[in-house]
Formats: sequence, structure tokens, C-alpha cells
Amino acid sequence: ALITSVKLRFCKQFLFRAVLCAPKNFRARPQLGTIFVCDFKFSIKGVRVKWRLHWRINPLSALTVLLITLAITLGGCVEDKEREASGGADLSTNSQYGNGILIASVFPRTPMIALGGTITLTALVTDGAGTVLESTLANPVTIQWSSSDPSTVSVAENGAIVGNKLGSAVIRATARRGNQASGSYAVTVTVTKRNAIDVAELFFAPMQAYIDMNVEREFRLSAVDHSGTATSLSEGNITLESSNENVQITPQEIELTSTNQAVIVKIRGVQKGFSFITPYYTLDSKDKTQTVKITGTPLVVQVKDSVETSLPNLNQYDGGNNLGIAVGERGGYKNIHIAHFDQSTNGLLYGNFYSSWTHSTVAGGLATGADAGRAAAITLSPFAENENQPMTVGLYKGKPRLWYQNNYGVWLSTDIGSVEVIDENTSYPANAKFMGITAFKSADRFSDRVHIAYYDAALSQVCLISYMTPYNWITGTHTCIALGNAPLEGLAISHNNLSGEPRLVYATKPVIDENQTITNPEALYYVTRQGTSLYREEISIDGNISSINLALDRNNKPMIALKEGGYVRLYTREAEGSGFKWGQDPLSTINPVLGTVASVSFAVDSFNEPRVAFAADTGAGQRIFYARKPPFRNLGSRWVIEEPGQNVAGAQGLSSALAVDSANRAHLVYTVADKKWFNYWAEPNFFDYRNYPVAQYSGADVINNQGRLP
Repeated sequence: ALITSVKLRFCKQFLFRAVLCAPKNFRARPQLGTIFVCDFKFSIKGVRVKWRLHWRINPLSALTVLLITLAITLGGCVEDKEREASGGADLSTNSQYGNGILIASVFPRTPMIALGGTITLTALVTDGAGTVLESTLANPVTIQWSSSDPSTVSVAENGAIVGNKLGSAVIRATARRGNQASGSYAVTVTVTKRNAIDVAELFFAPMQAYIDMNVEREFRLSAVDHSGTATSLSEGNITLESSNENVQITPQEIELTSTNQAVIVKIRGVQKGFSFITPYYTLDSKDKTQTVKITGTPLVVQVKDSVETSLPNLNQYDGGNNLGIAVGERGGYKNIHIAHFDQSTNGLLYGNFYSSWTHSTVAGGLATGADAGRAAAITLSPFAENENQPMTVGLYKGKPRLWYQNNYGVWLSTDIGSVEVIDENTSYPANAKFMGITAFKSADRFSDRVHIAYYDAALSQVCLISYMTPYNWITGTHTCIALGNAPLEGLAISHNNLSGEPRLVYATKPVIDENQTITNPEALYYVTRQGTSLYREEISIDGNISSINLALDRNNKPMIALKEGGYVRLYTREAEGSGFKWGQDPLSTINPVLGTVASVSFAVDSFNEPRVAFAADTGAGQRIFYARKPPFRNLGSRWVIEEPGQNVAGAQGLSSALAVDSANRAHLVYTVADKKWFNYWAEPNFFDYRNYPVAQYSGADVINNQGRLP
């Protein structure tokens, strides 16, 4: 019998196949009336339907089959439109609706891992309308993972799977919102023999990303062995598959003929929506008995019109200096607040994004008298009278000043204290942060407070003032720490999440006499306040520090990020016996690649994980980078890195400000030198569903009495 295959793809989800089998006496030119045995196969979103019929060729029957085909095709097109409306989500038939949410899919679809190997599965969660759900502290979405055979494949609560023995197991994901469970999705995981080269995980850097339409960007595909150590890929081949046609991958197949620390892959945005790019690594097994194919952790890409947003430029200003950022929520939407300075006219500027960007001066017109050299901080008011309205600090004619917005959007201001004056004749670095502000909103609303720290150069002291009411700015608690003759290098402030008490970190420069002898070495100090007493401890440093940042995690453990020498350093405080010690994370996995660091900004998310943004000179000018340590990946202590400015032509980052919202998504503003302005960037955070920690805080951050200040 003569067999003819026909394969037609309509829209994106509909696939039609027909195999026509003619009788043995089939002639070269069939006549009308010839009978064919026809196998029809339809595939709609992965569901296959097939039937067999005997078809006598005549015009009427041909037209009938054509109409049936067109009807099913149109159905596929409608599904495609729904899919596009949902941001490209693949609404798999393996998912089930329930309580308004469902799991649309789990990627990769058919994972294969080596014995002892691991990857992290990613669940795409949508509501009944197909909208991708973002988890927040107020309305968390979590995933519960389970394995049909944990002895073969075990799964952690974050979706990380490990192959324990050869064989296969079904991994099932169930979404939860509060106490309600939704439909579930299952994938079959196969555990294979190890490759000749020990590869336990294959992953991209970054692991989540935006791409502009018709813009191409590079990604690094790397591997680690079973001990978590980076390994080279020197033989075998890599295949890359996309979950849809939203992106173009170059190359899709890579034959490894030389040693590669990482493979460079280029991905171009073709049309809007989400795409999962899954890497597969193929090589003979160690015993050479079979060819083994393992699956890597997918890269999640969202193709959109604009990766970054440049805030509206007020033509009469030269803004973008001394940036500060705060993120709030209003009606379920993020509200971005930005403070910065116009250095040419000494004007304090303010930007806000709710549904669109708006921009204005904080206090009336040009040349407001704000000193552009020494402030870069903004917070949101905790007080009921102007709750969640922006508050920022700076200098006004040499005196520290607080600006705050009321519920009507009107800016008000007041001097901080009544005596302290910052030396107007002292020269400071352009990006020095010598003021800070933080706000604590208590559960009972009776302990709401705002803390402000500032440097009084005239009296050589660091001062701290705290307010518990917006109506009594003058009589707040006011204490100062004498610095002697050591000039300040930098200052940062945060607060204890349990009591609301302030925490400070500051650094002093070394003092050198006329004989070039260091009389006071460079120093870094951490300060707490308990009641009315201040406690201080010195942190051992390597030296040459600047750009100091402080944040406390949900256990009230302080973390300090700063520039030390030409590198980023992260200091954390850990309990040791009855006391504490400071440990250092040098971010060593990123520093050697990116050159000399110029400035640092810092935040900690609700999973107690640090986020760092920094400017580094790579040899072609300073650019902004963003780094995080994702604990839900099997990467040990490695940092993954993003370059927010990569899609902005000529963007040369000088400094930045970083904040993390309640969905653990980082928001970043950074200067763009050639624009004399700045850009805004938000971290991709599409499917990072993890169990949120219990909203309880530890008070274990008291320094013992030996560090008490007089």
C-alpha cells in the first residue's frame, strides 16, 4: 500500500496529522470513487485524538472533512488567544481547577537526572482566568511537593529533586492559598546512570530574566558535580528546548569539543509571554554501556516590550544623585517611592510609581536649599495620620532636615533637633551617605516610630533621633556618639523588627599625623540601643571600606554590605557561646569576573537571604550589577548575577538604591551617567513559590555591657 503522511500545524496549539493508506491496486491517478482507509490524528495542547474511517473520494466528502478540520482549528486558535492573554502560560490538561487557582504546569515536563543528581522543578501557578499568581506575605501562594517513591526520587519543599536510585517516580505539585488546596500536576522523573563526566546539575545564570522584543542577550550555562563543585564540560552535546515559540535560541544544539567552564547561549525575544528553556546534556555513561541524557534546571524568560523604565526627566534638573528607594503596597499594587537630588541647583526631587510615573520637587521649585552631598534615604511613614506616605532626610542650609508628605500629597518639613549643625565647610565625597532614616510600624500602633541618624561634622559625632508621633518632632529621643578626631566614612541605619529599636553601623577614616603615622586606624562599628543605653562593638575589617549598608533579617540578625578595597564584602553576625562574632562573605564567585567595585546597595528578603546591587568597572566604564544567593537551588554558596543595564544603550551605572517588596522581588534604581538621570529595574520573580517563614522575630541582638557607651 502507498502511504502518504500529512502534517499541518495551525495557530500554536493545534496539530493535525493524517496518514492515507490506499488499496494495493491504487493507480497513479486515483479516480473519484476510489476508497481510502484514513487514519486521522489530532493533537490539541498535548491531548491526542485519533480515529479511522473509510473515505470514498468525492467532492462532497472532501468538503465535509475540510469543514471539520477548520472547526477544530478555530477551536485551537481560540485557545491560543486565551493562552496569550494569560501571559503565555501553557494551560495543560494535566491541571485541575479548584478554589480559583490551578497549577498550569511543572517544568521541565519529563525530567531525567543522573543517579545522585538534582534539579529544581518550577511550578507555574495561575488563577482561573490564566493570570500568573504572585505570592506575597499578605496573600501567600505555596507549593506542596510529593513523590510516589521517595527511595527512588526524593523532593524537597522547594521542588528540588534528588535521584536516589535507578528507576522512576511521579512527582506531584499541589498549590495552596491559605488553607485551600487547588488542582495538582504530576511529572514522571527518571533516574539514569551517571555520565562519563560527573554532572549533577546544569543551570543558567541568571535563572530568571526579562528580554525585550527583538533583543538578544547572552546567558551562561554551567554545571556542578555531585559535591557541588563547578565542573567543566569537555565532551558530549547539549540540546536546548523552549516550551513555546516566544524566543529564538542560538545555538539550539552544541557539540562539546573543547573544555568549557560555561557555555554561552544567545536568546532573542520574539513575542510576548513566558518561556521555559530547558537544557539537556547527553554523553555516554561511565561504564560505556549506554548513552545517558540528563535534564538541567530550566531558565525562565519573560519577553516584554520594555525591560527597564527611565523615569520622566524634568528638563530643568540634573537629577539622579544620592538615590533612595522605598516600596509599599496600595490596593494590592506596588507603590515605588524614590528620593534623589539635583546637584546643579541643590534641589530635593521625588519620584513615585503607582499606575504611572510622576515626578516633582519635594519642597517648592528649584534651589530648595537641600544639600545634594549627604543624603540618600527614604522610608514610609508608620503613623496613622499619614500612613505609608514618603519621608526623606537631607541637609537644608547645613542643618539636618526631615521632609514628609501628608495624606493630601503636600510636602512638609522640619529641622531635626535645634542645635546640631553639620559643618558647611567640610568637603565630602559625592556619593557619601551621612544620613539615614528607617520607620517601624508596630502591631499595636502605640509603638510606631521613626529613627533618623546623621553625622555632625562640626562636633565630630554621629547622632540618633527617634520620634513616636508626627506632631512632636522637636522632643524626640536624641543621643550622640563622639568620634573624637576621626572623620566619618559612612553611616547606615535599620531597626529591630521586634521592638523597633534602632541599629546603626558607621565607619571612621584613618587619622594620619604630619609624620604620616596612623594615629587612629580605620574602624567599623555596629551600634544597638536598648532602652536609653547605647552599645557598640567593633567589627574586624581588612580595610579601605566605603559605601556602607545595614539590614536586619527576620531573626534580627544584622547584615552589613560594603565596598572593601575593590570588592563587595558581606558581614554577618552569628551567636558564639554567650556572645557573638562577625563572619565575612567575600562574594568571591562574582568579584574576579566583574572588576573593581565602585559602590554598593543592599537589602534582605523575608527568607533572610541577602540581595546586593553594585557598580563595577569592567574595563569599559562602570556598570550596575545585581546579585543574590538563591537558597532554593542546589548551588551551595554561589551567587547568581544579573546586569540590569544590559539592554539600555550606553548605560553606565555609578550608584544605586535597592529595596525588596513583600513578594521578595527586588526593585532597583541606578544612575545613568550619560543621561544625568537614572533608570528603574525590577527583578524577575515569576514562579519563586516557597513557604514563607512564620512572622515571628528573634530579639537576640543585644550587645553585652562591655560595649556600653557612656
